[in-house]
Amino acid sequence: MMYSSTDLLNWKNLGPQAPSVKGYWRPKIAKPNGQFWLYGQQDRYVLSLQSPQLVGTYSTAKKVHIPPSDYSYSDTGMFHDDATDTWYLLTSADHNTIQINKLNSDGSVGDRVSTLTGGAYEAPGIFKADGVYFLIVSGKTGWRANPNKVFWSNSIAGPWKGGSNIAPEADKTYGSQNTFELTINGTQKTTYIYMGDAWDSKGSTGSTYVWLPMKVDTSGKTVTLDYHKQWKIDVKTGVVSHP
Repeated sequence: MMYSSTDLLNWKNLGPQAPSVKGYWRPKIAKPNGQFWLYGQQDRYVLSLQSPQLVGTYSTAKKVHIPPSDYSYSDTGMFHDDATDTWYLLTSADHNTIQINKLNSDGSVGDRVSTLTGGAYEAPGIFKADGVYFLIVSGKTGWRANPNKVFWSNSIAGPWKGGSNIAPEADKTYGSQNTFELTINGTQKTTYIYMGDAWDSKGSTGSTYVWLPMKVDTSGKTVTLDYHKQWKIDVKTGVVSHP
């Protein structure tokens, strides 16, 4: 299913986009050329779907075997670097490597440009602030939430440094796991939003989301979630408010 919004509060259901595809996890949209692409997890691999228009019927392109070693991958993420107009596919592997691959102009997955190793990480997401790349990842603890961490680099190619928690450790990222970071370039300020999945292992309606604005310190290379039970953002100005 695809949804659209003009204010991040009210959402319109645009209907199913690929009715024949079942069990498609964490889909992400990219536009590396004139076509629109969806990349999502299916059967421990990435399945790519293609459509000539953003809203419409997506057809299966192919199952992606990510170089160099064709491991099974999961937890797809997407990052668009507007400085170079380049799209990157983010994946986490069963061999505990976060991998960043450039998307080619034809929608195929190119060679890897960067990796994050040294920990059991998954659910990668990247955003850029003042020229600094921030990579947020979750630990691998199954359905149980954990303290998500942030790494940083001055280049998409790494190396990645840091590894601090984005929220108090005891709160375990407020019961969520990272999936995407959204940048709002407002007229008054730029706001970065953490978007996390609040998984329910039973698959009930309790599987919702935790979205929070982030406090970003590019000089100190830190990112922390600004937690409030209720908050909203003016998508035109970028200003966040809460009761």
